[in-house]
Amino acid sequence: MLTTNGKLFSLFTVLFSLFLSVTESNGQAFDPDDPPETTIKLAPYLSFGAQIEVEYKYQRNLDLDTENDEDLSTLEPEIVFAFLFNPSRYFEAFAALKFAGEFEFEDGDTKKDQAILEFEQAYLLFKDLWEERLAFQLGRQRFEDERQWLYDAELDGVRTFLQFSSFLAEFSVSTGGLVNRDLLNKDAGDKINNYIAHGTYAISEESNVAAYFIFRDNTKENGDSPIFFGIHSDGELAPDFDYWLELAYVIGKNGTKDINGVGFDIGSTYVFDVDYEPSVTLGYAFGQEKFRQTGLQANESDFNGAVDFIYYGELLDPELSNMSIFTAGAGVNPTEESSLDLIYHYYLQTKASDSLRDAEIDADPEGRNKSLGSEIDFIVGYEGFEEKFALALSLGYFIPGNAFPSDSENAFLTKVIVEYQF
Repeated sequence: MLTTNGKLFSLFTVLFSLFLSVTESNGQAFDPDDPPETTIKLAPYLSFGAQIEVEYKYQRNLDLDTENDEDLSTLEPEIVFAFLFNPSRYFEAFAALKFAGEFEFEDGDTKKDQAILEFEQAYLLFKDLWEERLAFQLGRQRFEDERQWLYDAELDGVRTFLQFSSFLAEFSVSTGGLVNRDLLNKDAGDKINNYIAHGTYAISEESNVAAYFIFRDNTKENGDSPIFFGIHSDGELAPDFDYWLELAYVIGKNGTKDINGVGFDIGSTYVFDVDYEPSVTLGYAFGQEKFRQTGLQANESDFNGAVDFIYYGELLDPELSNMSIFTAGAGVNPTEESSLDLIYHYYLQTKASDSLRDAEIDADPEGRNKSLGSEIDFIVGYEGFEEKFALALSLGYFIPGNAFPSDSENAFLTKVIVEYQF
């Protein structure tokens, strides 16, 4: 860890001020979750792009303790530089380098103060082969499915794509980090080996269905080694009526314990064809007691808004395991670039247990009642200035249920993300 006693924070403040003063360059639209578009030409076949992002998060009373309302604040500024070398239609090389800081404070005291320098992505892509049906990608690359229910991660590996008319097949072998991810700190990443086969069929221009196989081979003793079989579908049932479906079965071992169960997530969003595009969303997700997600998931998407958010709850943010999640949401888009969403979640354990798998709160249920409680989220999103600037504000309020001790108190979250691309 690189400790700077406040000097590092001052350095980032100066750097971001300098970058904000740079004249805006002409560029294309970008996805806030992706690396920057490389729109600045440096040389023939070589282009460059950059973006800055600042994320601030304030969490209160994550332990649900009535006697100690702990305050946890995190600040994560970052600068990402991207380079694209594209000398022919059959080949390109891409690299995205991130320089970031992580500052964490608990009850006013500094818990973490470090700098990060890492290659988020660095790959070679051989494309448009075999009559434009075949492509190979080698190196550190982003794996992401439509709703990030399976994975959203940068992994080191090799991936093959095959396109036949309306069918796209993908095969890959990867791991979390063949080399140290962070050049300043010891962070080798997730060393689990991943074997993925994924096929998608386009039912129409607006809908698709996919089937997949995922094997995560943890070579460590007593580690998880799950195997997933599943299907995914999303698109339009009718004009302005979107749907999604996730269905998976997992088997495997965690040491001597069995991993065995079914999980699914189904829902829809209806958008009214009037001013401000008011929308309503209903969803239900279920995971059996021994079901779990891949461990690479992010569970982020949008209903009809301008920005993605954690659709199982910005504050609780649980993995879908031994749990039912009921979701209801309503939203409006005041402008083409902005959105407001109000979302309610209710959480129920499949079997009463004294633990939660990969949730953000620090408290454990008592294991005598299934009702985990509810959460209310309010999401504000904006993406404008030719989609170069993005802003996301998330407010979360978790109300513990009878699964927790009777004197448990509510928890609160505020999260702000600001991003600008050059």
